[in-house]
Amino acid sequence: MSGRQVARKIGEFVNYLFAPGLCLACGCELDNAESLCDCCGGQLLRVPNPCLHCGQPNPAHGRVCPACLLNPPCWQRLTAPLQYRGMTRDYLRQLKYSEALHLAKTLCRQCFEPFRQSSPRPELLLPVPLHRSRLNERGYNQAEVIALLWAREFGIRLERKALTRRRATDSQSGLSADQRARNVGAAFDYRPAGEVNHVAIVDDIVTTGSTAAEITRTLHRAGIEYVEVWALARVYKR
Repeated sequence: MSGRQVARKIGEFVNYLFAPGLCLACGCELDNAESLCDCCGGQLLRVPNPCLHCGQPNPAHGRVCPACLLNPPCWQRLTAPLQYRGMTRDYLRQLKYSEALHLAKTLCRQCFEPFRQSSPRPELLLPVPLHRSRLNERGYNQAEVIALLWAREFGIRLERKALTRRRATDSQSGLSADQRARNVGAAFDYRPAGEVNHVAIVDDIVTTGSTAAEITRTLHRAGIEYVEVWALARVYKR
């Protein structure tokens, strides 16, 4: 275990020791640690009437929005209940860049139900991988932390090594949709993890969907027919 990991474990223990039952946002008393009270949980804005395919608000009746009926994404379903703004954005940035791993549990607890409704359930969860150099720099993969929580909650197998990033890519932050797609082009490999036909790609945020699309194409080429995308938040287009 690296020095960074030891320090993180100590920090998590101290946080639990001194605040075992307090809302992380307002500090009121709760039964569970690392959670939010009902009032603060309500500040995590949900995507209204999300489209089954793209996760954006669906302005029409039915489960699929008009845009996806005309031009469906390459994956088969996307679930990302929270809007990436306000408290959700702040917590996800802390999770991703400041080693606040306890916030993964906080956010997952607030939106288990949409994933629980997925039927049939995926046979396998595949967290979006980091390149080895980025993983060594950060010390953890936030997508894997989230996937582990969902695997335990729903009894789905988590596979950490089947999906890999074959080359280091630039940060997607600040890139246009076309630049994001080029940045992750041919960036992933999949080593089949047994006989599975239905998997879910797990990430923290879906922005343009370019990373999920590239991974989905990789999985389809490997013979997997049904690919879902599971994320905590969606960049919300009103």
